[in-house]
Amino acid sequence: MITLNLSAEPCWIDLPHGVRLKLRPATTAIVSAAQARATRLAADAAAQFGAPDDDDLRRGFAFMLLVQTLARHLVLDWEGVDDAEGRALPLSAEAVERLMEHDEIAAAFWEAAMRPLRAVDAEGNA
Repeated sequence: MITLNLSAEPCWIDLPHGVRLKLRPATTAIVSAAQARATRLAADAAAQFGAPDDDDLRRGFAFMLLVQTLARHLVLDWEGVDDAEGRALPLSAEAVERLMEHDEIAAAFWEAAMRPLRAVDAEGNA
């Protein structure tokens, strides 16, 4: 038996430092697309700059790319993100990626975005 309790509606999440993001729900298709793009970007970077010798560094870089790519696909709107002059920064894919370079923000985003999918797995619905 499976319980289909994943919302199809966007929702707002609160992140550290007063940042709020409006996210579309993470789906298998979106997560898979983000994984594929992150893998491609990591391979491109390794070809251009050489792969790091450290396995942990390589995995960390790949995860950062995954979080950035997933955020590009999920973030529909935001609040609490300003430019250097303190003005609200317009939402753009590049700005979302820059936001995800902040460790606290990226970790909280990942947790919130993946929580509904993990809840289904925890119920044995995967």
